[in-house]
Amino acid sequence: MSQYLAKCAFAVVFALTLVIGHSSAVVAQNVDWQLHNLDLHGSRYADIDQITPENAHQLTPRWLFQHGVIDGVSNQTTPVIVDGIMYVTDSRGSVYAVDAYDGHHLWTYDVTELLGGGRREGYVFRHRGVTYENGVVYSAAGSFMFALDAKTGEPIETFGDSGQASVILDVLRLDYPEVETAISMGYWFTAAPQIHDGVLYVGSTRSESNIPGGHVLAVDATTGEVLWHFNTVPQDESDQGWDIAGPTWVGGEREGGGIWETPSIDPELGMMYIAVGNPFGPSDLRDGLNLFTDSVVALDLENGQLQWYYQLVHHDVWDYDNGSQPILFDTEVDGEPVKALAQANKNGWVYLLNRETGEPIHPIIETSVLTETDREGEEPWPTQPIPHKANGDRMEPAAPVFPELIPPEHAEGKRLEVQFTPVAADRSNQIFAPGFGGGPSYGPMAHSKETGYLYVNAIDQPFNSGRGPRMFLSAYDPTTNELVWRQIYEGYGQSGPVVTSGGVVFVGTGSNIAGYFFALDAKTGEELYRFNTGAGVFSAPSVYMVNGEQFVTVASGGGDRGRRGGDLILSFALPKPN
Repeated sequence: MSQYLAKCAFAVVFALTLVIGHSSAVVAQNVDWQLHNLDLHGSRYADIDQITPENAHQLTPRWLFQHGVIDGVSNQTTPVIVDGIMYVTDSRGSVYAVDAYDGHHLWTYDVTELLGGGRREGYVFRHRGVTYENGVVYSAAGSFMFALDAKTGEPIETFGDSGQASVILDVLRLDYPEVETAISMGYWFTAAPQIHDGVLYVGSTRSESNIPGGHVLAVDATTGEVLWHFNTVPQDESDQGWDIAGPTWVGGEREGGGIWETPSIDPELGMMYIAVGNPFGPSDLRDGLNLFTDSVVALDLENGQLQWYYQLVHHDVWDYDNGSQPILFDTEVDGEPVKALAQANKNGWVYLLNRETGEPIHPIIETSVLTETDREGEEPWPTQPIPHKANGDRMEPAAPVFPELIPPEHAEGKRLEVQFTPVAADRSNQIFAPGFGGGPSYGPMAHSKETGYLYVNAIDQPFNSGRGPRMFLSAYDPTTNELVWRQIYEGYGQSGPVVTSGGVVFVGTGSNIAGYFFALDAKTGEELYRFNTGAGVFSAPSVYMVNGEQFVTVASGGGDRGRRGGDLILSFALPKPN
């Protein structure tokens, strides 16, 4: 090549580099948040570094959107953002599309009249968002799944019946041919579906009811046909896992095991991972471990066959279920690579497992607990699995497991109980932690590739304590199970954190009066920014980039159970460049 041609080639490459570099930094780059918790692993790690610990204090609300539906418990949707369009839901499951740069409304798909029932029948409960693939937005609302054109909001005609598939009812009728509606048996969706390779994966919920097991469904994303299903509480010999779980229910009751959040998927291993909820029904009529409730369950992606399970709470009487999505990440333990899975439980503990085998990464020790009870016929399980550090000491729980800061006037005449004390027939004199609400609840965890830390949010509100909640946001080193840092705030710790390659953690806290949105240093936990949203923050933020600008967005609205919900979506960004 001549010197002239070489110089020309260099000039072209240099010019392209300038254009591409300028575009990615300022003008045209978009970075999406396509799945419920960003990716198949549920990592909630956004590879965007425009907002840093040095400039996070400059954040400001850029725009807001209100959809107008304020019934329900709280505004729990996690925004999904693709190609500059944001998709959110209300408590009923209706879907809204807005411009992700300025918040103006694009379209609405109202499911209210399609669900076959209203609030009294349980449909207006809570809804946590949608997922996206190949120009289609998918949602699970009520007991149905919906497929919508992402640009227009029009239903995809080939999916189910004109965009609506009665997937839970299809499964129930295999065993209960006379059932008319899924809601009549207590079934609906709370979780956003997961999607991989043209298949939707989702679990049915409402574990606080007499449902005969929670159903994990694999659904064809084109047709809405159920490909396979797995019952988390096997009912008889026809259900997979009966040989394992059947003998663990003694006394007649076999209920609960709902799924509150989205599954995680490891395509390389060909496995999906489900966090299963608590058992239900009179505890004296369900003696035993009560499998597969309160468990992490690994299933084969192709056929739903059980690969392994790990139960985190035996014979649960405290409502210590798994509310959040399992998070998958790779780490090292003793210098060896480990394909890890972390699951936070409402009992306050975080369980680290090898996602290939289901074996603990660090010791999880079956520990003796109190069994004396005044509930006639009750047989409490004598041990519970407690996570430990690599050095053999107990790990620091994500929230206190013994009541703290109890007002003296409220503590008088009451018993402060150690964790896993059996619930008394008259529990009005008991104070125990975590309360029935957790601990870590439905808010997902996050994992940073930079720090290697796991970020966990949790509630400290002991049962019958007479005081308000506190939020515990913690960073753990999964290589050792050591607590690295912790921030404690007033309010509910139900919002899930998100972490970025810029070294910032975003999270919210809620109350019945107001809620704050925070930015913190991912390495140190130092608070960098806070904003009072005017309502409780009970949702998990999303991070994205549009037109070269990084945004962080979060839903706000709602309070404790029984309070009205909310309808606000806020997006924050740095000041616009001049």
